[in-house]
Amino acid sequence: MESTGKVLFKQAFENRKRQRDREKQFEEIKNQLPEKYASEIRAFQQHCQSTEQDENVESYIDFLHGSILVERVKKSTWEKRVVAIRKYLSVTHQIVFGDESREQLSFMRKMYQTEDNAELIKVEGKANVDKDHLVEALHQLPARPKAICLVNLYTGNRPNEMVRLKVKDFQLEGFTLSVYLKKQKAWHNKRLNLETVKAVREYMALYKLKPDDYFVGRVYKNGRYQSEQVSETAYRSMLKKWTSLSPYNYRKTLVAHMHAKGADLSTIAKQTGHRSTQVLEKHYLTVSDARVDQYL
Repeated sequence: MESTGKVLFKQAFENRKRQRDREKQFEEIKNQLPEKYASEIRAFQQHCQSTEQDENVESYIDFLHGSILVERVKKSTWEKRVVAIRKYLSVTHQIVFGDESREQLSFMRKMYQTEDNAELIKVEGKANVDKDHLVEALHQLPARPKAICLVNLYTGNRPNEMVRLKVKDFQLEGFTLSVYLKKQKAWHNKRLNLETVKAVREYMALYKLKPDDYFVGRVYKNGRYQSEQVSETAYRSMLKKWTSLSPYNYRKTLVAHMHAKGADLSTIAKQTGHRSTQVLEKHYLTVSDARVDQYL
């Protein structure tokens, strides 16, 4: 009996420990601040410093109000600030938001509905460019930017997908690339064409890349490659420097090109990694000016 009691006590102790560890892990996940909120949180912190305010609900409302009246930010940016800073204050200062702050947010949303602020609700997405002209320009680039840009163009990868790519994700013999879709939290295979495979092989051979190396990585002025995951901001800067375009210009160009060649929405979504063909149609497929001109 004594032995049985010890066993039961030990099991109960292990169960409680496992429960505490689980609760701690869930709390850590709950309190994580997403990377995408970093710039909005910095802007709020700078506002509090410059106006000599504490980080609280009052400074939160003041910052959001100034974002409309002074900064004249787009509504999409404003809504991102609402969510990002609320999360930051909840996690960092354990602030609980009440009905008064929600009412004030409602008033500010109504400010965007006025005629004076009409420009702030205008949505201007990234445009697609002529795919053939872009490819021609990419082939004039050195091996590394050429390979990276061609992969981005033909896979339509998002910035967060490009910076996470590793050499081992490429199955060049099968013309396939495995991409981790952060939004869907799932792996997805995308197709590569021959010119992209050739460019990737050339880049990998030139820098002697190993399977665990990051595909984008970092290259210093002396030509030394370093395997590290660069930030999405750094990646956007690279593309801007090489081609004056953003990753979403590439993504939209792929969608427009495939659609013009007759691909259906499901086929396009398979390559781009879109979960919803409705989102694809609404945000990526627009009637081009050239198409309208045909009927004028």
